[in-house]
Amino acid sequence: MSIKKGDISDNLFMPISGKNIVSRIDELLEKKELGRADACRYAKINLRAMTDWDKKGTIPAAGTLFSIAKYLQTTVEYLLTGENGLSEGERELLGAYNLLNEVGKDAAIGAVEALIKRFPMKSEQAGGSSKTAT
Repeated sequence: MSIKKGDISDNLFMPISGKNIVSRIDELLEKKELGRADACRYAKINLRAMTDWDKKGTIPAAGTLFSIAKYLQTTVEYLLTGENGLSEGERELLGAYNLLNEVGKDAAIGAVEALIKRFPMKSEQAGGSSKTAT
């Protein structure tokens, strides 16, 4: 059985190249007023590796992409495809969460759970809950 374009999400057939990945990395670095060397230090790779991705179009290793995505507070999906299912606020919240130690992460989850109980989404309120936020 062969898979044809249209059988599965068109995203699977989107060309991925190191050049596209590096351009997205550069865009995010510029927004944060950082340089390639900063991202490479964080990911523990040589700056030449990123230059090679750009020049040769090679795709970085998954672990490297994960490190760079974490450093830039984005997703591997965004670095690979340019698409991101997260809003700016969600990325900011996730980035802040990633800076916490385990105790801080547990406290953050507890705080968010308390906020959800106090300020439920409107669709949940309309779904039969008669409680109101105090």
